Amino acid sequence: MPDPIRILLVDDHPLMLMGIRSMLEGKSGIDVVGTAPEGAQALKKAAALKPDVMMLDIIMPGMDGIELARRMRAEMPDVALLVLSSDTSIATLETLLNIGIDGFLPKTSDEGTMLDAIRSVAAGYEYFGTDIARLIERISLAKKASESLFTPRELDVIRLSCRGLQYKEIAGELGIKYLTVVTIKNNIFRKLGINNTIELVLYAIKKELITL
Repeated sequence: MPDPIRILLVDDHPLMLMGIRSMLEGKSGIDVVGTAPEGAQALKKAAALKPDVMMLDIIMPGMDGIELARRMRAEMPDVALLVLSSDTSIATLETLLNIGIDGFLPKTSDEGTMLDAIRSVAAGYEYFGTDIARLIERISLAKKASESLFTPRELDVIRLSCRGLQYKEIAGELGIKYLTVVTIKNNIFRKLGINNTIELVLYAIKKELITL
């Protein structure tokens, strides 16, 4: 018989923790090994209890779920991260996807969906409900549309500019003329309706044309 899936629940609402724990306990192949009300305690408990899955909320006092997910990915990458949150905004979801969560469920999810998600992420698969999958598709399409706005050479210039390289340095890096870089960068500014590299960097970060 396979070992049960060890789960650590993280949520700052005691009634939510109690309800989820009560729902999961007694289910075949599921073992709730602990709970935590915020991120700092969750990190300590995860290190001690070594769960297979951490089910975490986003909005919490102290260390929130986003920072907790980021720390878990860096410090305990083998733990599957399943987010259960009422915050289903594109901005939050995009941030979590970049961190590398394994699944996301809205807090309105029913028992069957939650169990399916837990078993899926524990087995190494991603799990996103239908509504969340649609949001992920919108994020992907928006990113592709942003990249298609520029030619490959313009993207090269954007990324080098965001690294702090000046016109002559970009020309040297790409093996093109200084005046060509000036022309390319002016075209980029015109497309975006901006006037300087600072605005370009902010745009590139927002649209994920570069990573920090």
